[in-house]
Amino acid sequence: MTITITAIFALGIFLAAQESGTSLDGTADAVKWYRSNASGMAIEMIPSRLAALRHEYCVSVESISQRRLPSAIPRNIISYYQEGYRVELRQLYENGVEIRRQWIFRDGEGLARISASGSPDFFSPVVQRENENADEASRKGFIEIRNSAGYATRELQFDEDLSEWEFRYTYREDVLIRAETWLKGPPLPPPVQEASVSTAPVERKEPVLERLFTDTYRYTRSGSLRAIDRTIHEGAGTRSRVGFPALSPRITPKEELATYAGIYTTAYFLGGNIEGLTISYNLDNRGRVLSEISKDKDGKTVGELRNSWSDNRLQSVVWKSGGDERRFEFEYDKDGKPLVERNFRKGVLERIVKTEGDNEIEEIYMNGILMLRAYWENGLKISEEMVGGSPR
Repeated sequence: MTITITAIFALGIFLAAQESGTSLDGTADAVKWYRSNASGMAIEMIPSRLAALRHEYCVSVESISQRRLPSAIPRNIISYYQEGYRVELRQLYENGVEIRRQWIFRDGEGLARISASGSPDFFSPVVQRENENADEASRKGFIEIRNSAGYATRELQFDEDLSEWEFRYTYREDVLIRAETWLKGPPLPPPVQEASVSTAPVERKEPVLERLFTDTYRYTRSGSLRAIDRTIHEGAGTRSRVGFPALSPRITPKEELATYAGIYTTAYFLGGNIEGLTISYNLDNRGRVLSEISKDKDGKTVGELRNSWSDNRLQSVVWKSGGDERRFEFEYDKDGKPLVERNFRKGVLERIVKTEGDNEIEEIYMNGILMLRAYWENGLKISEEMVGGSPR
């Protein structure tokens, strides 16, 4: 599960203070227009609204005057406003149609303390819920809260199914030491009325905010990140947030803090049955996951995964859990694209996948002997054959 922050305006919350200034007397709104890219990054200042809207993408930056505050702020973010904040509204347009909106609250130092981004409809939550025909994508958005040092302390993510994610960050001397992931599931569907059948009412339990993961960060004496311990709480099910939050206040959570070994993670080998476990991720100085050690509530080791890397290429993955022992080996071409993957169980070859562009040849072995060969194109199996037999 990753929190999603659109690159729009990601740069905007750190732009120079002069772009967020109101008129000299603070009574009139100040609006600036820019030609932009699809992410909302300002490329060129445009003198007028009409001229800006002729471009494929453009963005407006409006400083809300003090006389309009706080009444101009949408209801779903008004609770985060504090007297003295300067308020900025950024709107991204594609071919003249607004597609994204962002509100930024800045403190007296010009630092963005609140950043809320989403589609225009995201800032009218009551209308969204009542309009069953609304575009599903319009229900998505996020709110980011930062402290006076510029570090994100909370992130709230709202998905199209009306579920709500919350990420809480704890720091010690400006160093992230803990992150918690919480979830409130989507609301229950309306009850089905059956007039002809008289039954006792079924108890309906609406979703509440529940903690899924707790990540604890450990560092070397020099201050570099050494390991992350993730506790998966009961109720997390098979959910998993991909990646970890960034440590720097200048980096968005879209950037990876740790590099996983593709699909081969503890959750993969345990079939998603990871509730109640604590997984320790040990990292190298480039953020690559070297090992994942999973333990149960009693501290007993459930599984151990180890990755071997060469530059940014994964060379092998080794998994051990009880009597289960597996090894995965990888080969690449000169451009780093995968060529061959070999799978072993207890040292015996079980499977080879050879990649040729969008096509793959999969070979299945039994007791080290080739038994079956399958041919894939663009992820679809087109044929398979028993070795020595005819295709089927």
